[in-house]
Amino acid sequence: MDFQRLERLHWWLLRLLLVTLLALIAVVGLGIYQGRLTRTMVSERLGRLFAAPDTVKPYVALIAGHRGFDTGAMCADGLMEVMITEDVTDRAAQLLETAGIKVQVLDEYDSALEGLQADALVSVHVDSCVPLSGYKVASPEQSVLPEQDARLRSCLEDRYGEETGMRIHANTETSDMFGYHAFQRIADSTPAAIIEIGFLGGDRELLVDHADVAARGVAAGVVCYLNATWATPPSP
Repeated sequence: MDFQRLERLHWWLLRLLLVTLLALIAVVGLGIYQGRLTRTMVSERLGRLFAAPDTVKPYVALIAGHRGFDTGAMCADGLMEVMITEDVTDRAAQLLETAGIKVQVLDEYDSALEGLQADALVSVHVDSCVPLSGYKVASPEQSVLPEQDARLRSCLEDRYGEETGMRIHANTETSDMFGYHAFQRIADSTPAAIIEIGFLGGDRELLVDHADVAARGVAAGVVCYLNATWATPPSP
C-alpha cells in the first residue's frame, strides 16, 4: 500500500514539474514576442539560476582613459575626452557585470595597475576633435602573450564595429598606443589592449548621444575574448 502511494505521489510530482516547465516556456515565449524579454536576458537569467554558487568569475580591468589625470583631447566648446571615456567605460562595466564578469574600473595612472593580474585589461580612449570618423585598437608592441593579445585586439575590432556600425580608422595607430604606459606596468600574464572608440569631432553624436552603443561594443569585444579563452564562458 505504501509503495502504491509513493508511485502516485511520484507521478503527480512529475506531472506538476511538466506543467511548471510548460508554463515557464509559455511565459518566456510571450515575453520575447511582446519585446519585454530578449534572448540575451533569458540566457543571463538561466545562467544565474543554474550557476554553481562557488563558480570562479573571470576578472576584467577597464581603464577610463585620462580619468584622475587630465582632460585628454578637448574641443573648442569644452567637450573633453575624459567625459566620454568615463561614461562609456562605466556603462561597459555594468554590462559585463550583468554577464557575470568581475570588473574593476581604473583611473589612467591607477596604483592598482602595478603588477595587475587579470583575465584582460582594456583601456578606453577617444581621438582628437577633428572631422574624422573611425575607431582603432592596439595591443602591446612587445608581449610575452602575443596570441592572447592578438585575440583580444581582434575581438574588440570585430565586435565594436558590429555594434556601432563604425569602420576601423586603418593604419593610424600611434606609438603611444603600441607603447601605452599601462602595458609596461601590468603583470606579464595579463592580456591587454587599448581602444580609441572614435573621434570627438566626426563621431560626436555616437559618443555623446549614444554612449550606450559604444559601451556595448566594448563589452561585446571583451566577452568575445573571454568566450574564446575562459573555461566557463560568460553570457554575452
